[in-house]
Amino acid sequence: MKKNILLHLAAITAIGLSSSCSKQLDEVAPDTKIGYSQLNRNNLPLVINGAKLALTNNNSFYLYYALQDIMSDDFQSLSLPVYEGNNIPANDATLPPAYRQPYQCIANANMVIQFANQYPGDSAISSTLGEAYLLRAYSYMLLTASFGDAVIIKGGEDPKSRPARNPLAEVNQFIESDLKNAADHLPDYANPVAGSKQAAQLLLARLYLNQGRNDEALTLANAVISSGKFTLQSGYADIFKSQVNSGEVIYRITETSTNTFYGLPNIYGPGTYNGVNMSGSGNTWADSNLVKSYEPTDVRLASFLRTKGASIVDSVYFLTKFPQEITPSYVVCRYSEALLVAAEAKARKGTVDVSTYNLLRTARKASTANNTDFANAAVFIAAIEQERRREFIGERLRWNDMRRFGKLNAWLQSFGQPVTHALMPLPSREFFINPNLAQNADYSK
Repeated sequence: MKKNILLHLAAITAIGLSSSCSKQLDEVAPDTKIGYSQLNRNNLPLVINGAKLALTNNNSFYLYYALQDIMSDDFQSLSLPVYEGNNIPANDATLPPAYRQPYQCIANANMVIQFANQYPGDSAISSTLGEAYLLRAYSYMLLTASFGDAVIIKGGEDPKSRPARNPLAEVNQFIESDLKNAADHLPDYANPVAGSKQAAQLLLARLYLNQGRNDEALTLANAVISSGKFTLQSGYADIFKSQVNSGEVIYRITETSTNTFYGLPNIYGPGTYNGVNMSGSGNTWADSNLVKSYEPTDVRLASFLRTKGASIVDSVYFLTKFPQEITPSYVVCRYSEALLVAAEAKARKGTVDVSTYNLLRTARKASTANNTDFANAAVFIAAIEQERRREFIGERLRWNDMRRFGKLNAWLQSFGQPVTHALMPLPSREFFINPNLAQNADYSK
């Protein structure tokens, strides 16, 4: 039931950074600007922070982070009708940050990688280099999920060049290489705001699972699980709080301070409840059948608020698991994903093993299962899909899950849209900057 800007070309050059003596080197709009030649070991970590802020420039991460979830079967939306209907015009005003900001992050990461690679084996900058690889890989994962093919930018390219996009297979190989480099350079997990070996391993497991490389996905998910660095906790709501270092969060990105009405609650919130102002427009709500699939004891059920929205006659379910905070954060990957990747990878190899599935279900106070409860691996895979929906709703995983579980083509066709609309269109303004770009199929420029 569902129913003034750094553009693409700017990603090729070094984006503006403030001088090494500035206190604003890690800000998106620094007070002074320098070139690559002024980087040093001391300011590299600040450039990494600038890369993270590039993703969240002007506190807009939530605006494009949520787009594919709106397109999916997890939500309905009156606020974003062209995404709800999977028919996005290339001139849509919400679209450009989804394309532009990952490239901005890549540009910052490239500066760190170029600098650090001049000093191979330097342990003082190894973890910074590793996080640069991690952020570059994650940025390309954002781009490929939304747009498919992407221009591979390594830094140092001719700023006058107008590169065509690299095929998706090449970009995925680049992502894989970056994540392996990240895992080699990063330390074990210490806290969720810093890159870690386990973050790189889990993102690589995600990549492999989406590619059907189940043996490799299983190996890496098991590496994260056996690291002993993470625990499932009873306080499910704490996972999404930027000021709480949850034992479940492996890596997260936090926006700059704003006000409590921004962030993902602005997308998913009801606006008001019992006369109290809350974040949100009240026009985007969760699929009721999904919400009804939680057992009454499941702690995740408290993540929904049933009330009337701004333009909705009937009461619906609003997702409230993302807290209203001054500094909203976005979970990139967390421990429960490793547990479900392990279960799914085994099932796709023909083995029903409920052990990691049950670990998660027990922590969420939901009923557990026996291997014999599932007639075959295909039945268990269907249960894992539903569990992923319950666990990760609103966390930007559902669209790729729909691809992997074979649900996406039928979903698009139910709206009368071609299956090529699994990808978004490139923003119209990009073609003025780079005429060698090709628009995605079944869209106009």
